[in-house]
Amino acid sequence: MSQQGNQVPKLPPSAAGWVKWHDWNAQAFRPVTTWVCEATKVAAGHRVLDLGSGTGLPSLELARRAGPTGQVIATDVSPEMLAALATNARKANLANIECREMGAEKIEFPDDSFDVVTCAFVLMFRPDPAAVVREMRRVLKPGGRFAVTVWDEPAKNPFFTAAIEPVGRFITLPGPDPKSPGSFGLAVAGKLAGVLRAGGLSDFTVESRPFKVTFESVDQHWQIFSDMAPPLKAAAQTLPEGDLRRLKEAIAEALGPFVEGGRVFLTATPLCAAGRRD
Repeated sequence: MSQQGNQVPKLPPSAAGWVKWHDWNAQAFRPVTTWVCEATKVAAGHRVLDLGSGTGLPSLELARRAGPTGQVIATDVSPEMLAALATNARKANLANIECREMGAEKIEFPDDSFDVVTCAFVLMFRPDPAAVVREMRRVLKPGGRFAVTVWDEPAKNPFFTAAIEPVGRFITLPGPDPKSPGSFGLAVAGKLAGVLRAGGLSDFTVESRPFKVTFESVDQHWQIFSDMAPPLKAAAQTLPEGDLRRLKEAIAEALGPFVEGGRVFLTATPLCAAGRRD
């Protein structure tokens, strides 16, 4: 087993895994979706902007709560994600979602356009997160509500770390850079609050909200993570058969403490910020 020649490749962006596992994600991340909707007090008639909507979390539930007199603008930089979102909206009989291909740093709407703005698991990946927050504040109506989620520190997220540590024995993973965007880029205590303030928001709270993610088996965990998590996807595509088999065994061993009755229970912990525009 050697890391030589097994540097993580730059895989082309692909929505395939997210599309394939949308229903699983919707169930697994329901606690976050529910929190976003309740923290923003979305109600019938509200106009909502959701940044980085992916395949529809939390856009679909926001649309249900906004009702036929409300509207949700769902945005993403991936047309494939938005196409999947539109399909999911049709399946759910939701006609009040409009999909827009758009980045978060430059929101193509006038000032004071929305009652609610949401941004779930996007902000930590942006090179200038404060610029995103400034745009969120700009398009929010005075008194409008917002919700932001990012990932808390790695030690609170075995959902990620339980599998990623074994991967590092087989392929070279990029080292952490606190100055660069990444899954835990806003996990340091006070950093998310600082970004929100730098973006012009002052009336908000930030809290850590752990929840359990359930996999039906260790095999299902591999299927999902090798489809969706870039390090495992890279390993699955590049490792020789023998190393790949040993990697699967190493991940199964790492997941052992989290297995009960054949199912895998992993804690995921987001930092959740919500408040109002003054």
